This record gives sequence, structure tokens and C-alpha cells, in this order.
Amino acid sequence: MRRMIWQKTSLPIPLSVNREGGLTSHAGANRPSPFTRREAGGMRFVLLLGVLCFSLTACRTDMWVQQKVEAQDSSEFYALVDPVRGFDGKIYGDGSRPMPPNTIARGKLQDPNDPFLTGKDAQGNLLTKLPPQVKLSRELLNHGQEKFNAFCANCHGRAGDGKGMIALRGQWPRPVPSLVREQLLQQPIAYFFNSGKYGFGIMYPLYPQLNEEDLWAVAAYIRVLQLSQNAKIQDLSPEDLEKLAQAEMARKQRQQNTIAQEN
Repeated sequence: MRRMIWQKTSLPIPLSVNREGGLTSHAGANRPSPFTRREAGGMRFVLLLGVLCFSLTACRTDMWVQQKVEAQDSSEFYALVDPVRGFDGKIYGDGSRPMPPNTIARGKLQDPNDPFLTGKDAQGNLLTKLPPQVKLSRELLNHGQEKFNAFCANCHGRAGDGKGMIALRGQWPRPVPSLVREQLLQQPIAYFFNSGKYGFGIMYPLYPQLNEEDLWAVAAYIRVLQLSQNAKIQDLSPEDLEKLAQAEMARKQRQQNTIAQEN
């Protein structure tokens, strides 16, 4: 019984061992391979093309070619029910619809007359103290200081004296009012809340950049500024008096050093 072996050549040639132990090649062993390299590449391309065509059968374009209104686009429907005349005299319908009146976002249902939101009590008077939802604490004042320095100090100054950088550069048509002047010491705390939320004079509203919690924190911090800028010596504790004396001595020492360096 003959044994089949393969000789290591560029193309495999089947050989058999005869009875004398010699090797005999089979008929047709030198016949070329039925597939050349180019034909094999063509077969792979056809197979890949078939897989690609098969996968494309699952793609449908009806979802993105359907009729819809793009953002800020005109709408034929709203041109009939709510027409808007453009600059060119044509009638358009605004596809981006405005929010209906009295719309409330999910999870934001609140009493519109809540003093926390309006800054006023049931009689319509401005609150003279913080609403029940806001607790006076060190964290609240620190939060108010952070927001005040970011949104208010540019004009009113970090001390609230109306000497912010914008005011010093004369970029307002009139002087920026001081928040620590005696006139405003008598105003209720909700006065500053409402001024920040709805604006005052030429000052634009800070809401919604600052929400109600932020605005109450800023109002509380303004009270701190008013107290600090109008404090009297007799109102200070012994520890504060000592710190004040040390700061005054340090200021005089710096002034003397500056004069000595100039001379």
C-alpha cells in the first residue's frame, strides 16, 4: 500500500513510495493550481462586496428624510395659525415655538407667591429678614461673598462702595451707587434680592445666572459689607481692637519704609 507524502516546493506535489523505496510522482502532479493569486483576490473582493450589500439592506432612511421642522426654521403650518411677516414682506411661521405661559418644568412646581421667590410677604411688602428656607450661616455668607465678587464687584467694588473697576474707568453713564451708604442701610434685605433678580435702573437682572438661593446669599453678604463699612470703634471686641491696632502699626511702618526708599 502506497504512502502519500508532500514535497516542500513552491507548489505542493503529491509523491508516493514504490516497492523499491523510490519516489514516484503522480500523473498531473505538475499541473498548475486551479486558482491564481489574482483570481483569489477577485474572489475575496466579490465575497466582501456581497457581505456589504447584504448589510446595507438593513439601513432605512425614512427616519431622517421624514417631514419635520428644523431649529429656527420656518413652518408652513404655523404660517397659517400664527403668521409672522418677515422683512421681505412674506408670511412665515416660526418653527421654534415659544414656551406657553405659566409653563412649569418637571420637578420645579413651586408657589409663585412664595416669599422665597418674590421677596415679598402676603401683603406685598419687602421682607425685612431672610425667608424660612434660607438659614443664616457662615457657609451662606461665604457663598454670597463668592457670587458678589463674581457678579457685583466689577461695578460696586469688593467693599460695596461703588468703586469697582468698571466704575473707575468711567464706563457707566453715571456714577455707580454705593451699597454701603446710609440711605441703603434702612432698606429691607429683600430690596437687594429684588434688585439683583429683576434689575434696577440701568443694571440688568442677574437672574437666572444667579438663582434665588444665590441672590439671598448675596443680599445677606451685602448686609455684612454695610456693617463692616459703617462699624464704630466702640462696637468692636477687645480682640478686634488689638488686630486693628496691629494693622495700623503695620501700615505706618510700610509708609515710613516707602518714604525712606524714595529719599
